Amino acid sequence: MAGIALSGSIGITSKLAADQRTALEQLLFFNVNQHRVRVGIQQSIETYGVPEIYEHDGGLRVRVGDIAGVQTLFAISEFGRPLGVAVFVRSAHERFAVLHLGVDPRLSLTPEMNTRVLLKLMHEIRSAARRTRGVERIELVYKDSHAVRLHG
Repeated sequence: MAGIALSGSIGITSKLAADQRTALEQLLFFNVNQHRVRVGIQQSIETYGVPEIYEHDGGLRVRVGDIAGVQTLFAISEFGRPLGVAVFVRSAHERFAVLHLGVDPRLSLTPEMNTRVLLKLMHEIRSAARRTRGVERIELVYKDSHAVRLHG
């Protein structure tokens, strides 16, 4: 796996470099592991809309349908390549909904790195939720509406 090492650092950013569009398209739209969560993806698209990559202020972001307030976090390698992506929105006063979550399929060859990327993304979403007044739950749309409580 060129450029991906278990000991490598994982950065988090809300905007991806524009030259990473192809890598992001592969991660979000052509991920070979999509079959594992196909029903959840379909449910998310039917409920919230289709994700779309767009350029803003020289970087890439993701929007979903015509929903306002969609946020995207990218887990990136030390070289700026996307390792994972999380797309979420405040879907109700007390809840963040994670609409799409993806990890570079090459990381499934090293389960430790795959887990590190997922945990890093979810930790950042949880931190954002805790900083947002009134948000008490994070819902993973791919997981049949299971919500994770922030307190207790």
